[in-house]
Amino acid sequence: MKRRDFIKLSAFTALALVSFSENVYASEVIPKTVINISLDGGPDFRHLIVPAFSSEEGSYGLEYAKTRASIFDVAMTNEALQANFDDHYDAINISGVDCGILKSCEWLKDEINAQNVAIINNAIASTNRDHHHSILILESGSLLTGSHDVEVSGWLGRGAKALNAHVVSVSSGVRLVCNGPHATDAKAHDNSVVISNTHSRNAGLYNYDTQADLDSGSSGYKYNERAILSRSLSSYYSAKRDLIDQGSPYEKFMKHEEKLRLFGDQLKARLDTVALPQSIINLYEGENTLSSKYFGRQIRSLYDSFASQDILSMRYASLEYTGWDSHKHQRAQIEAKYSDMFGAAKGLATLQSELELLNSGINDGSVIIISGEFGRQLKSNGDNGTDHGRGNSVLVIGKKINGGFYGDPFPSDEIDKLSVKNEDITGKTSIFQIYARVLEWQEAGLGESVFDLSAQAIEDGVDFSNLLS
Repeated sequence: MKRRDFIKLSAFTALALVSFSENVYASEVIPKTVINISLDGGPDFRHLIVPAFSSEEGSYGLEYAKTRASIFDVAMTNEALQANFDDHYDAINISGVDCGILKSCEWLKDEINAQNVAIINNAIASTNRDHHHSILILESGSLLTGSHDVEVSGWLGRGAKALNAHVVSVSSGVRLVCNGPHATDAKAHDNSVVISNTHSRNAGLYNYDTQADLDSGSSGYKYNERAILSRSLSSYYSAKRDLIDQGSPYEKFMKHEEKLRLFGDQLKARLDTVALPQSIINLYEGENTLSSKYFGRQIRSLYDSFASQDILSMRYASLEYTGWDSHKHQRAQIEAKYSDMFGAAKGLATLQSELELLNSGINDGSVIIISGEFGRQLKSNGDNGTDHGRGNSVLVIGKKINGGFYGDPFPSDEIDKLSVKNEDITGKTSIFQIYARVLEWQEAGLGESVFDLSAQAIEDGVDFSNLLS
């Protein structure tokens, strides 16, 4: 492990490791767990789920098809627009509304039909259209977060702190949403609640596998430089640990080394008993990988994190899929991403099926939240894309979800806006109300303790009381 990685991992794990369990993953009580997937760039969920085409003059289905025609490079005739809908979308009825869903998103379609997906429309978090600032607002869970408040706590981190548990980050860097709260400074954070588990099968400190050498009949461990160095360092730190004076500047380093070694040994011992499914390996390695191998590797690390959930004390997991800023050639930019997440035998479908085999209770006790910092404008631009908008949708997925539309998916008052440049989806429900309801499912009162909901709106007619059962 490189020195900078050692220091980074120490900061994320040192305090957390004190309470780690050695129990095998066979508990009948699966903790309620929230998986947060951040879609940076402003995902266009109106491209994923669209109104069914209609030839009726003045209808939403017709006007929407016209205003998005440039994205598909299709003529403005009813016949061409109907054919375009049939070519790219499967018909689906959601909460009594006839819609279309991208053909490449078969798993999501099945989950919607099973009532396991809540599509919460007209959601809004940010006060602006700036990516950086909007992400800070979204992940901190506060409209008061300024454009330079990069060290504040995140809503996952505050939830983990309240539950005396951990956020497991499987993205390449720990996102702000994972930051735990600082005890005294609202503009700072404390990451003792965060565990970075990007390389789940190579965590902790390096230990040469001497036993594998012995089992193979080799004596290479006697001469292998890595083996010699590994044994020497392990012996040195073990001996030196008890000799360091209390209060020495090296004492904390020695404690970190001991905890990191324990951390790595515990994870390795667990994962040595859990074979990584070939279907997950296929997501990032081989001929039929995802468009984003990085997303596939995050699915791998998330699977391993669930296999080690008791060791990690994981109640939250953080993933990311970036690159949704689709100003140009939107179809080429985002449709492969939707397929990566929602396609049959792709990211989430594979994760769900393999977790079911690992322990059937995991899927029952997990909820996936998928959202971005803002949405896209209603009308497509001249470059076959869409520009920054405000309102958007949020997807909440899980077996405990009472699925369907929450909020009007295609408001009639938008029809006149569809042909007007720079018009947004009107934000009517605060995203923080959605997040808070999921946290309330984990523990009563948790949502209100993590978010200030006093001024957070909910669209008229929307009731979240039965969002989760």
